[in-house]
Amino acid sequence: MVQHRIAVAARKGGVGKTTVACGLASVFAHLGHRVLVVDLDPQSNAGYVLGIDPTAPGTAELLSGILPTPLEAASGLYILPGGPKLTGHNIQASDPEDLADAVASLDYDVLIFDCPPGVEYLERLGLVAADVALVCTDAHPLAVVGAGRVLNELSLRQKKGRKGASRWALVLSKIDLRRSMDQALDQQLAKTYPSLKRLTVRQDAALAWAGAERMPLMQYDPNSKGAKDLQVVAEWVLNG
Repeated sequence: MVQHRIAVAARKGGVGKTTVACGLASVFAHLGHRVLVVDLDPQSNAGYVLGIDPTAPGTAELLSGILPTPLEAASGLYILPGGPKLTGHNIQASDPEDLADAVASLDYDVLIFDCPPGVEYLERLGLVAADVALVCTDAHPLAVVGAGRVLNELSLRQKKGRKGASRWALVLSKIDLRRSMDQALDQQLAKTYPSLKRLTVRQDAALAWAGAERMPLMQYDPNSKGAKDLQVVAEWVLNG
């Protein structure tokens, strides 16, 4: 089986990136894939919302040459927590390809790298280790600017022939079409990035409640709007 390596990134915080990463992981596990979430966020939010111990050894140890035991959040869904050790000097000094090397031999069908906002050396590790990138933005102007910076990084790496994601899409997250800014977002992004795939994850209380209850989304509410939107995202990742 082909392994899928997906980076979920957003240069601005609060746009729903971790919700997308964890929800997508739950969808893939529900489809029968063996999934590992690699949390690159020093806040370790992915581990928290998936209901495991977010302080357990995880990605920092992996990058230090030790393979900790991934924690099982649900059948087929595992996670390596993030944490403050990711801000350590040895991690900051990592080569951009170190994470790609560290996960090369891991036996999972899907690897999802939850990149942190505003920590570019950690985000770069995820983008370089991935073959697909999902760049999240909501309708806030600063989120759109942040997404643009991630897209520029992806384009520059590809033009230079560097290792990393070879295809990517924008994920418009927390979308509520009753709001005028949300109504205008897709049109704005279509004008700025006319050839780029745009995927939408609507505002849905089930996404927030799944995190609050610390349950994988497909266990909490597999028929929610958010779950259906993330199934479309998963379909694009698998089949383009």
